[in-house]
Amino acid sequence: MDDPFDEETLRQTEEATQIPTIRPEPSESNKDFWLVAVGRHWRNDVVFPGFKISNHHAIIRWNGLENAAATITIEDMSSNGTFINGEKIKGQQRTLKDGDEVAFAVATRSTEQNGLYDYRFIFRDLVSNLERRPCDKSYEIHNEIGRSSFVTVYKALHRVSGDWVAVKVIHVPQRQDDPSGTAMASHGAPTRSTHEINVMSSLRHPNICELREIFYNTNGSIDLVLELVEGGNLLDLVVSNNGLTEDFAKYITYQMCQALAYIHEKGIAHGDLKPENVLLTKDVPPIVKIADVGLTKIVDEQNRLRIMCGTPSCLAPEVVAQQNISGYDSLLDSWSVGVILFSMCTNTTPFIEPALEYLKARIADRQIEWSTLEALGLSPEAVGFIRRLLEYNPRDRMKLSDALNHPWLQGYVFAYPIKYPEVSGTGSSRASFGDDVSMRTEQPSFTEEAEALIQGFEHMKFTGSTSGGIFR
Repeated sequence: MDDPFDEETLRQTEEATQIPTIRPEPSESNKDFWLVAVGRHWRNDVVFPGFKISNHHAIIRWNGLENAAATITIEDMSSNGTFINGEKIKGQQRTLKDGDEVAFAVATRSTEQNGLYDYRFIFRDLVSNLERRPCDKSYEIHNEIGRSSFVTVYKALHRVSGDWVAVKVIHVPQRQDDPSGTAMASHGAPTRSTHEINVMSSLRHPNICELREIFYNTNGSIDLVLELVEGGNLLDLVVSNNGLTEDFAKYITYQMCQALAYIHEKGIAHGDLKPENVLLTKDVPPIVKIADVGLTKIVDEQNRLRIMCGTPSCLAPEVVAQQNISGYDSLLDSWSVGVILFSMCTNTTPFIEPALEYLKARIADRQIEWSTLEALGLSPEAVGFIRRLLEYNPRDRMKLSDALNHPWLQGYVFAYPIKYPEVSGTGSSRASFGDDVSMRTEQPSFTEEAEALIQGFEHMKFTGSTSGGIFR
């Protein structure tokens, strides 16, 4: 293996990137600053030998103050960039805040050579004497266990009980019209209803990933402390098994319906159900734990769109079409369960979609490819169950409390001796909490900004054949 510090390699890299070959010295304008140089060259204060790291990658500066006026900045000088909470800065400078994730050269976690060249860190402010990230007072953050565009999930240890949990950090981009962050209430908490958060935090169900605490940070991010579920997610299970048998799909669906019927009766609709947030325990067979219940109520509309746009195939058509669905909020989840069940059985998305540029147009004109489902030889009850969930008109769509009494699930004997909460199912399909309409799932408004965010995301696709799978 070549020496990463080979002088000839360093010289060629320096010439190619036209980066100075020596560590910058304090100038008259910054002589009071403490400097830490980061890069591949041996002259740096912190040396990272990874091949994507530039010889002089970044400079971290501190103004030397140990009070509220202390500032710590990072300036990128690299070819591949530096990433703050997943946002790339290249040739730019940013202020670091306690809890920020700083990654050098690679935005997402790299597993190459067991992560040897994955250089990412959580910045800790030890000099400003400002209030620390609230979550750190109770939890010790450990390794990253998941990531998406605006979310990072860490494994964490409760400092008192010793219990392991998951901490989901939602990186909320700062609004362009609010650079000071004044849209946040005091102590970083947004102006969300305490009532809503209390209801969601009180949910206790065997198939719901428990939300234990919520922390709002001064940098705009939100920390959700969740039950730790380490058996992977439904998407990975389906892909790795090239689809599931009808029996195993029924086993998963029964648990999803139990959990969702429970939250609907509590006045909450999930609104963003997809295979990625159907988590699974390590048990054999696994127990379902639905994640992100209530997440669409915790973040504002702009960031809700960013979080939701990853799997538009699971969104009900009336959401994207912006139809008036007042009183039918919980039926958004019925549609999502239908899409997920179809995909579990077939290992593919249910839809035939035209080759149109915009998401709204594609979804408005898409058709369900029923022949793919019928070719599998599923029971008539299973096909009928899916058809009842994938009704385009929400008024004709089956409620998930009714789904538990459908012939396909009626009388189902669960594999574990779990006593489920009673669900009456006698109310309307409206997910309400008394007269409090604030608990309804809000429809995202697909503005030009949201449409632009959605471009570049592909529809939910499962690779592999439709044969094989668990219990086949």
